[in-house]
Amino acid sequence: MKVKTIVKLSIVAVIILVAMTSLNNLVETVEKGTYQVKQAAVTGTMSAKMTPGLWMQWFGDIEPFPNQETFFFTSDSSEGGAHDQSVKVRFNDGSGAQISGTLRVIMPTSPTDAIDLVTKRGFKTYMDVEQKLILPTVRNALRMTANLMTARESYSEKRSDFNSHAWNQIENGIYETEEKWETKKDPITGKDVTRKVKVPKVDKNGNAIHQANPLEGTGIRLANFEIKDYVYEGKVKEQIAEQQKAMMAVATARANAEKAKQDALTIEEQGKADVMKAKYEEEQKKIRAVVDAEKVKQVAELNAEKALEVAKFDAKAAEQEKKANILRGQGEAERKKAVLAADGALAQKLETFQSVMGMWAEAYSKRKVPGYMIMSSGGDSKTGGIGGANALDMQNTQFMTTLNAMLANQLGLDMGIAKGAVSQ
Repeated sequence: MKVKTIVKLSIVAVIILVAMTSLNNLVETVEKGTYQVKQAAVTGTMSAKMTPGLWMQWFGDIEPFPNQETFFFTSDSSEGGAHDQSVKVRFNDGSGAQISGTLRVIMPTSPTDAIDLVTKRGFKTYMDVEQKLILPTVRNALRMTANLMTARESYSEKRSDFNSHAWNQIENGIYETEEKWETKKDPITGKDVTRKVKVPKVDKNGNAIHQANPLEGTGIRLANFEIKDYVYEGKVKEQIAEQQKAMMAVATARANAEKAKQDALTIEEQGKADVMKAKYEEEQKKIRAVVDAEKVKQVAELNAEKALEVAKFDAKAAEQEKKANILRGQGEAERKKAVLAADGALAQKLETFQSVMGMWAEAYSKRKVPGYMIMSSGGDSKTGGIGGANALDMQNTQFMTTLNAMLANQLGLDMGIAKGAVSQ
């Protein structure tokens, strides 16, 4: 083998060895969920690749960044780092607490913002972003918020205010504040207490005025802010617990007093309601009585009207009956008159004559005849003498004949048969 060939092979081997050892500095892979910022090896030119895939490194310096990441400011090592990253704050009553929580950091999405974050802002790594930008921003917002209230207020009535104030300042910058005298009623003693407090300055529209926002222009956005825990100092916790007990006692007393007041009002209103109920019940009874009386009256009037109508009909019927009776009487009279005119009331006369004669005949048959009669002619005086008996009979016969003639004359009887009469 010639020397020239050996030299060429040696050069190729060296090149291959150098290439193999430098391959990691020639090509780089952008993993999903990340982007990379590169500084060229010779020129120092900055560039960024925002999408996953291969790109040429050419021995340049590359720094990977996450697209999104959760930032922990917490004392829980299982969530945050190995050391306590909770934020210590102090309230305007001088008491302190450690606040833990999380938020979501959304990194820039454009190459320009990604490069400016490194070159102009000086955050060469994501750890720099967390420790030099995110953590101070959160810490300042929490501390300013704590300075707006007491520890007890942050524990109870202003807990939601603490969250909203903190998030507002994290997003938009720290409040500009001013001091004011504030008079509030102490929740335990009920007395007015005046103290100097810090409050956010507001513009003419009532919106809070903010200082410069350190996140502005970085392309970084924050989301899902959450305060997970307030760890108050030992003495503060005891004070809050005592204050809460006292407030609960006051609240209970007030509630009981209010309840007693409400009970009294309820009893009073119930009494009024009972009175009104009784009144309306009496009114209902009265109305029902009036309605019943009116109903009875209407029924009586209706019955009276019916009775009147019946009476009218009865009167008309009686009137008609009277007229009919008169007519019947007149007809009967006319008939009797015609009968009398026709036979002279012969039947009645005969009936009367028969009755009278019967009575006389019966009386005559029962007469007592004397046993002896003395006759002036000198005949036999013993009972049953013919001369005497005949004379007596003749007298009786004459008496009866005379009586019959008198009766017939009185009755107007004519015992003869009219001429031309036809025997029935």
